[in-house]
Amino acid sequence: MPASSAQTLLPAEGMDTNGPALEPMVAGARSLSTYLVLLMLAAALPILAAGIYTVQHVAQSYRDSSLNRMLDITSNLGQAAESDLLNRAGMLQSFAADGDFSSPRTLDRWLRLTGMAAPSSLVLLRPGQTQADMASTAAPALLPVQLALAQEALRSSAPAFSQLFFQDGQAAVAMAVRLGAASPQVLVLTTPPAEMVSIAPSQASDSVLIAITDGEGRILARSAQAERFIGTTVPDWARLQAVGANRGSFEALRADGGQVIFSFYQLPKTPGWVVVAGEPLEAFNARWQTPVTHIVLASLFALAIAGLLCAWVSRQLLRPIRQLTISTRTGASYAAATGGGQVLVVQEYEILRQSLSRARARIESTLAAQKQAAAALAASEQRARTLAHAGASVQWSLDAKGRALSIVGWQALGGTPDAQALQLGWLRHVHPEDAAQLQNQAVPLLTDPRHTLDVELRLRTQDGAWRWMRARGAAIVDEQQRISEWLGVLEDVDDRKRAQAEVAYLALHDPLTGLPNRSLLQKPICSPGGTAGALLYLDLDRFKQVNDTLGHATGDALLCAVAERLRELLRDTDLVVRMGGDEFCIVQNASSAQAAASLAQRVIDKLSADYVIEGQRVSIGVSVGIALLTQPSDTQDPDGLLRKADRALYQAKQQGRGRYAFYTEALGSGSP
Repeated sequence: MPASSAQTLLPAEGMDTNGPALEPMVAGARSLSTYLVLLMLAAALPILAAGIYTVQHVAQSYRDSSLNRMLDITSNLGQAAESDLLNRAGMLQSFAADGDFSSPRTLDRWLRLTGMAAPSSLVLLRPGQTQADMASTAAPALLPVQLALAQEALRSSAPAFSQLFFQDGQAAVAMAVRLGAASPQVLVLTTPPAEMVSIAPSQASDSVLIAITDGEGRILARSAQAERFIGTTVPDWARLQAVGANRGSFEALRADGGQVIFSFYQLPKTPGWVVVAGEPLEAFNARWQTPVTHIVLASLFALAIAGLLCAWVSRQLLRPIRQLTISTRTGASYAAATGGGQVLVVQEYEILRQSLSRARARIESTLAAQKQAAAALAASEQRARTLAHAGASVQWSLDAKGRALSIVGWQALGGTPDAQALQLGWLRHVHPEDAAQLQNQAVPLLTDPRHTLDVELRLRTQDGAWRWMRARGAAIVDEQQRISEWLGVLEDVDDRKRAQAEVAYLALHDPLTGLPNRSLLQKPICSPGGTAGALLYLDLDRFKQVNDTLGHATGDALLCAVAERLRELLRDTDLVVRMGGDEFCIVQNASSAQAAASLAQRVIDKLSADYVIEGQRVSIGVSVGIALLTQPSDTQDPDGLLRKADRALYQAKQQGRGRYAFYTEALGSGSP
């Protein structure tokens, strides 16, 4: 090979070297890439093991969650069915306590009013007798199951329910209540199962089949094809009883060999009635296995991305080291000091260390020049610290007289160039009220360097709106401790100010209806000019029934509709307040007894009109109690005035609801 193209690894002239002594060590060392690969493998194995363990537990958690969902469905449906059942029983008990039993027509009338016409029947009998004392018109002959149920109701004050039985070829269930604690008569209601219990299949998915059975496993209600299966016994009833609990789940086989998972809930106050929900095991498993599969695929994808990223990062790390190694080998000697212990040697690192040790001398030679530059930066460091402390979006500096020397970021805020805000141009964008506040602070600020500026003001933005800003600043003093300039920042605090205003609003208003809340009634209630006024206390009739049957969402929408009607009804000088629940108060200013009565009647008429909530027609009423502000002491005692109006409201309800009543001294003294 010609001498001109030879690559030498010998040290340059004039350099000391102990390279030959280190050659055996370098030859026996492993490369850095080998250690990086081993490090990545060591780090990946625990993560992979932890991932497998996590996926197993996540899969179990998803399955338990799916099973708990089915159990919750049966529990919720069971509680709803039991609530409907007890409501029916409550209606029957109310009729037994206060009803008219003068003729069979009165029994027929009650069946029609409750929506249970034929084939439902109502029978009044005495246990031990085979003939009824009175029966509805369409009532068939008594069966032994009805007589036995009457005996059970006579022994207990609670309603008694029968199992499913057949009367004239039709499936039926019976409920019996005692007429009174000392009465020997029992009122027995016999009706088809669909009139007694019902289910809401919308609470479950399409693949879930729901049924309600009696204590012997016969179907009372079913979410699909109910007419076909009423009265039939559910499969695997023995498997359900073998669980030995009021709530649980089990797996069973279908007739076609497929597997089904069942969950059940036993209604506590019935003779063993049960809500059962069944779902194919394939659909149940798919619901929790699908997200687990997604997690596994996402984990594998993330692991692959992490491997590729690690390979790319290691390659990027090794590339400059290899380049430094080549340049060092061609222009420097290799020397290393071995310590007393065993040293882990990497080829590229040992060569690179030699190059860095020589570069250290060059770095030290530049320190002197950096110290000179540090002195020049000392003056600007104080400015930088001031701005960093302020943490600004707009930076400004003023002279000792308050004229702007520089403003950075003004155009993005105000929409005008920064140059137009110099001198006193920025002051034209400040709200007039806040400009006066700044002028009041200017005298002590411009004369005493110990003061700092911290004020909130409104600035007109590019779109013409006013936006809250916080201006903070501090003085820069010269060697004679005189103010040379002011440095500061503008921070956007509009969101915070609006949040504070929103909190103040919510403290005085009802979040649902937007009406003022009862906190506004804690101040003295008075009328403008000292004129007489009135306090009207409103309570919605039948609102709880709407809330219980149609749900809280419908109840909330109904309250909002009531609040809107009250706003339309009242004058600007009157005040309407939501007290909570379904209660409202109206403070009527400049009122008399006739005006208060007129307003109360208009409120009753307005609120008693039908409502259409989410496509459903809803009807409620309202009762009103009125307390007049006839004495100066009334206006200073809100709680006392509220108590008077509440007593008047109670009197209105006693008179039959949908009425209004005035507070009188007789009500205050406890007289009827």
